[in-house]
Amino acid sequence: MLKKSLFSFLMFVFFVFTLKAQKLTFAEVDRNDKGEVNFEIIGKLNSNFLVYKNARWKHKISVYNADMKEVESVDLDFLPEKTFNVDVVAYPDYFYMVYQFQKKNILYCMAVKMDAMAKIISEPMEIDTTKISFFSDNKIYNTVVSENKEQIAIFKLHKKNENFSLGIKIFNKKFELLKKNRQELNFDDRRDSYDNFLVDNEGNFIFSKEIKEGNRTNSRLLNIISLHF
Repeated sequence: MLKKSLFSFLMFVFFVFTLKAQKLTFAEVDRNDKGEVNFEIIGKLNSNFLVYKNARWKHKISVYNADMKEVESVDLDFLPEKTFNVDVVAYPDYFYMVYQFQKKNILYCMAVKMDAMAKIISEPMEIDTTKISFFSDNKIYNTVVSENKEQIAIFKLHKKNENFSLGIKIFNKKFELLKKNRQELNFDDRRDSYDNFLVDNEGNFIFSKEIKEGNRTNSRLLNIISLHF
């Protein structure tokens, strides 16, 4: 009786797990990907899966079908040589690539719209520029998206005269500028830290400011700041 009950239980478990089993499909190794390759999964657009790849100053997008067979490999030749800090905002049948590059002492933040085959739909558009000094951090632009993807915020946090200059631009999903704002933030690099940048579905920009006590690792105060503009 016990053996029969155990057998029935094992058959039930096997049946349940069989129903829940999912098929895993792996893409073949791309032999053209040599050296250290950074990649980001853009997502599923129409029936394709898109993956952004970067090796040094070379950028491309691999397009896979539902069986994870590569159907297209698109070199992003329009990106300048010193392009870095690439962000992607994906929708069901198109996506935006937000990127920055440096030319001499000028940082450029750009955006381009591309389709499900990684083809350019619109010409790259200039979002913002910033003049920096030789020793300044050049990774100052970042992109955050609201939960409903109706609000796209591109912001820069740039140290200037011992303070932080925060510049924000809010776009809709057509990449039309809705509003912009600029704030000067007090900053002491020994105790202040700004983080957790978000934009909500109404276009409010939210972030945190952590204040430490001297050189201690524990926070003394955490402020949540919301900008309505």
